[in-house]
Amino acid sequence: MYMNQIETRYGMKIDALEFRSLKDFYDYICNTPINAAFRWKTHKSVEVNEYRTKFTGTRDFDEATTLFKDGYKEGAERLSNILKAEEAKVKPTYARRTAYDVQGYMPCVPLYLNGIPNNMITTKNVKIKQKVVIINKDISYSAGVSKDKIMDESVKAFRIIRKLESQGYRCELNIVFGSYSYRRGFACRIRIKGADEKLNISKTAFPLIHPSMLRRLMFRFMEVYPHITSGFTSTYGMPISLDIFKQLYNGTFLPKVIQMDIDKLRKVEDIY
Repeated sequence: MYMNQIETRYGMKIDALEFRSLKDFYDYICNTPINAAFRWKTHKSVEVNEYRTKFTGTRDFDEATTLFKDGYKEGAERLSNILKAEEAKVKPTYARRTAYDVQGYMPCVPLYLNGIPNNMITTKNVKIKQKVVIINKDISYSAGVSKDKIMDESVKAFRIIRKLESQGYRCELNIVFGSYSYRRGFACRIRIKGADEKLNISKTAFPLIHPSMLRRLMFRFMEVYPHITSGFTSTYGMPISLDIFKQLYNGTFLPKVIQMDIDKLRKVEDIY
């Protein structure tokens, strides 16, 4: 875990934390003791009742961590279906490059005279590889947002990543979460896919689209992070704004509610 503290232009002190993998985040929340602020308070991450199940989409913390570790089958199937639909729509960017082959539109005399079989000049379509881009999806949804809305908006982020990668971009995908109480806050960025990794649906489904990533695992982070103050213990604070995230981390940011026309996305600059 990496941590830095800044003071925003609004005068709020924010701890900016970063986990470079899902495993690092999971190990931290499971192996760090409950902090002083939450020691004698209700831990909503593990609360079990009908409301909490509806709110989080899981019965208890154990179910959430099982889905995190072993895979979220329902979500993976949903993402797989989207992947198939997107593949039918996208047109990857290609460029024509000169190459040598056993057949082509004209001979290369020096190669022919040296007895090299690939002595014909031809052209081939080569997929253009573009720059690495860092995409950060804001999952700091307030309590008033339904779990279905969280899932729908997060699925849009998956579509955007798939669309960009089909255009040749190499995408690093992170989720960002942040909360504040009075003039004290924190933000957390977790990498769920590296730029050199393929988009692994089984690995990505739970942290990207399941509400329990926020409402159980992120809540557990708040219950163990040592610098959380007592102001967070009743409501777990208020979501920080996208503007603050942009002061803390680099990359392109996807808001909680994505309103762009994803079908028209052609380059990363199209993301507002």
